[in-house]
Amino acid sequence: MKTFIKKMSKIMMTVGLSFLMAACSEDFLKPDPLSFFEPAATFTTPQGLQAALTACDRNLRYIWYGEASPLMTDMLFSEVNVEGTTDKSGPAQDINTLVTPTSNNNSTDTNKTKWFWDEGYKGLKYANTVISNIDRVEGLDQEVHDNALGQAYFHRAFRYLFLCFQFGDVPLITGEFTSPRFNLRSTKMQVILEKMVTDMEFAATHVKETVDGGLISRAACKHLLAKLYLATGRFEDAIRVTTEVIDDPKYALMTDDFGTFINPMPAVHPVTRNVIWDLHRPENKAIGANREALYIATSREDYVNSRQDLQTMRAGVPFWAWSGKITTPDGQNGMTDAVNESTNAAGFDLRKTYGRGIGRGRGTWYSTHLIWDDPNDLRHSHTTGNWMRMEDLTYNRIALKNNNNPYFGQKLQKFSGAGTLLCSDTIRSWFDWPHYKLWIASPRSENSNAYSGGAGDWYIYRLAETYLLRAEAYVWRGNSGDAALAMADINAVRTRAKCDPYTDASRINISAVLDERARELYWEELRNVELTRIAYIFCLTGKTAENGKTYSYADFSQDNYWYDRIMKYTEFYNKGVQLPFGGEYTISPYHVFWPVPQAAIDANREDRINQNRGYTGYELNKPPIDNLEEAENAMK
Repeated sequence: MKTFIKKMSKIMMTVGLSFLMAACSEDFLKPDPLSFFEPAATFTTPQGLQAALTACDRNLRYIWYGEASPLMTDMLFSEVNVEGTTDKSGPAQDINTLVTPTSNNNSTDTNKTKWFWDEGYKGLKYANTVISNIDRVEGLDQEVHDNALGQAYFHRAFRYLFLCFQFGDVPLITGEFTSPRFNLRSTKMQVILEKMVTDMEFAATHVKETVDGGLISRAACKHLLAKLYLATGRFEDAIRVTTEVIDDPKYALMTDDFGTFINPMPAVHPVTRNVIWDLHRPENKAIGANREALYIATSREDYVNSRQDLQTMRAGVPFWAWSGKITTPDGQNGMTDAVNESTNAAGFDLRKTYGRGIGRGRGTWYSTHLIWDDPNDLRHSHTTGNWMRMEDLTYNRIALKNNNNPYFGQKLQKFSGAGTLLCSDTIRSWFDWPHYKLWIASPRSENSNAYSGGAGDWYIYRLAETYLLRAEAYVWRGNSGDAALAMADINAVRTRAKCDPYTDASRINISAVLDERARELYWEELRNVELTRIAYIFCLTGKTAENGKTYSYADFSQDNYWYDRIMKYTEFYNKGVQLPFGGEYTISPYHVFWPVPQAAIDANREDRINQNRGYTGYELNKPPIDNLEEAENAMK
């Protein structure tokens, strides 16, 4: 048995690597139209099945990696982040105008809502290949069979969780297509979520408990199952499975320094070692000493043929080097990232220290200021080096030094002593950011001078979120004493970051849970998915939100908690912030669901994939399938 498992692991590394090498070609990355889900080959061997699971892993990893990662699009449909581009139209600021069923919604230059549709269904194809063919593999050990099947169920459920809370009612595909299909129908998201619960209950009892870093563990399955239990109103079950993970002696919140300490630029930006810094170093995420990690996306410098870069230092850092945008109090251009500036060899190389940011993923006032309620919070600490404020940067142009300008090497100022604004683009070039999370070094930057962020492991699930899922479940359940239990779980996360614990349980509600999620999981969680999931649960339960409102799913696209929270907390969509090229930041209640790509609807010529309310084509919808039996029969 152990020999077979070792052999399977070796197969994953060899077959999976060759599969990923093929995946790097441009043709492979082109999204398959929804109606043409034909697998490239029928996998009937352990090697083939493992290759398909490796493809699932690769497909999932793309959410967090690459130029303008899909995660960034998901975040801008929430209260924590907006699109920061200000030098051209096209990116999703004026969402009312720019995000439609026929707009270019899978581009680095616009947004990647369509990416989630295309790649979501591509991931489903890989998972369904395993699910449909696993029983055809002769001589497969039952334990190995069930572990592989559970992993495939995980991948399918992960995709459907985000597809449902990004697109609403979507086609339910539970098997392998061996010929083109043009007759898919939308299925109610409630039916899909219930099916995923059943699948994940199997996975949560059959996937291996102990795995190498980067592989799916039983704890990760329980974590995903908890989200599905919450989405289907099964709060007792959510409490049960999260408790099983939290009480598992293999896992614990990291509360002390551990692993390798990286202090990359001590002369420019010294870091005082602390657990939050160590926790988010890529070198420490998958090591055995890290007991907090449940599921990790792996990308390493030495994985030359499969590595991907986390371009967080480009996307999530302000465009501080934009020529002329930040001036000294005496009116001189203060900043540069020019390679030929001797500044870069004189201790002021801000590119290498922080990244050559372009400010695409701009944190809102809510995520950079409003939620931080404890001055000792390590996650917001600029004194330790974890958190960066623009005022912590220094004027670094060598011309200032050569001209004996007194501001060279001094801290940036947003306003002069006379009150003059010294930054001409405060959207893209002036905001705080979590340096501890976004700084990912790449040795290749020394040659390219890009300093965008390199290959590195990234958290998909970790125990801190498990605590916050259980806290949420307690709030939804609402029994006597549940608020105190929820507060204890939030405090477990807060006190690890050196915050004082909360003491007033009467103030613990869903908003408090969301605030802690924003503090802890920024640039990790699919914030829009989680916020929409919670908005849906308000409809499911009929509970009153902290804003005094109750919501109905019948009116979800016109009146929902997702929109109300965004409009309450962002300083962009709710204030009509104007853009230099014309237009303004806009968003509407119906954007709680994204537009189903018109190309997918048109290709499905023999039946109807429904469009979401608020978008062109909604008037052509047909009633979605409302039960699992009919949905599965439609697959035959």
